[in-house]
Amino acid sequence: MDPLQKGLEQSFESERLSRWIRDCQDIEELRQAALALVQQLDQQKTARAWLAARASDSENAKLNMLAELIKRSGQDSAPAPPDGAGEDQPPA
Repeated sequence: MDPLQKGLEQSFESERLSRWIRDCQDIEELRQAALALVQQLDQQKTARAWLAARASDSENAKLNMLAELIKRSGQDSAPAPPDGAGEDQPPA
């Protein structure tokens, strides 16, 4: 199932709430429902931002570990210098 597609339970809840709003004649009830929905939307946005930040942090940590592994691998596979190279040799 597409993660962005509404599930059956969510569809039923949306339809139930939509019908209640259309049928409601009490402005105070509608006001309270609207305020509750605004609060719920704000909480969802906050949760999504937090999850996105955590996912980004996790992905960055993985990339840093991969970069370190590649760096180490490159150092381990570098050819060894020839014997005596870089050592002080007595003049011939």
